[in-house]
Amino acid sequence: MRINLDIQSLRSFIKVAELRSFTRAAEALSLTQPAISQQIKRLEELLSVDLFVRDNRQVLLTLEGEQLSGYAQQILAVNDRVGGLFDKSRVQESVTLGVPEYFCEGVLKRIIVAAAEHLPSVRIGVKVARSNALLEAFNEGRVDVGLVIDVLSSAQEPPLQSLPLMWFVGEGVDWLDDRREVALALFKAPCGFRSLAIRQVEEGGIAWRCVYESEDLRSLRSAVQAGAGVTLLPRLAQVEGLRGYETLAGLPQLLDFGAWLRQRVGWEPWYKAQLLAIIGRAWHEEYGAA
Repeated sequence: MRINLDIQSLRSFIKVAELRSFTRAAEALSLTQPAISQQIKRLEELLSVDLFVRDNRQVLLTLEGEQLSGYAQQILAVNDRVGGLFDKSRVQESVTLGVPEYFCEGVLKRIIVAAAEHLPSVRIGVKVARSNALLEAFNEGRVDVGLVIDVLSSAQEPPLQSLPLMWFVGEGVDWLDDRREVALALFKAPCGFRSLAIRQVEEGGIAWRCVYESEDLRSLRSAVQAGAGVTLLPRLAQVEGLRGYETLAGLPQLLDFGAWLRQRVGWEPWYKAQLLAIIGRAWHEEYGAA
């Protein structure tokens, strides 16, 4: 059976089902009760089913009404999304999303895809930087919302997730134990992980030298994979070609780090709740915790 469903009738149907009242639905949609009743009647006639029953002054869905409800919500969501694409009255808004490089390969992709689908009128700009630079950008109003990494003890609220650290070397490296000093591959200063790595080996009484410095995660990992030296990174930064270096596990206990979702003070756009939910969901899908 081929039918043509009326969008306004579906909107009225969903509102009556939500409020369990024709009167309250009419008020919510700025329509008269007879108009709501007529729309529901046309929908029932089109589908040849009863969608509602009255019970103790409430309006409840029938079994057929319950079956229609999910589909009706999907139809309205698609209709409103399409309408938003061509709504010339809404000025396109923009948001700057800040993320450390560690999250670009996974969670950032999920955020961009979901935002393009659910917030098509919002243009997203991305600033990839180290967390200390991102925190400055938040304070200066250059970043609106995003993820940062910090020491767990420095924050009052719980993180999205804790981020254990690990020493890494290349898969085929077997020479580190034969040297009197450890060769470190590090991010360029300023960097919290760089400072922590140096402090760890010094407190452990191990001589060290920096053999490689990098501005970005990809080149740092490539250098370590090639055997340039050992580095200290969050465990989630591990990729093929890197292995944990347990010999350095005897050093002083590493600090606990975590990831937080931050937002700029005063940032209150109409889409805020949606975007925060998208980021939280993307994190959960990528790392299994939020």
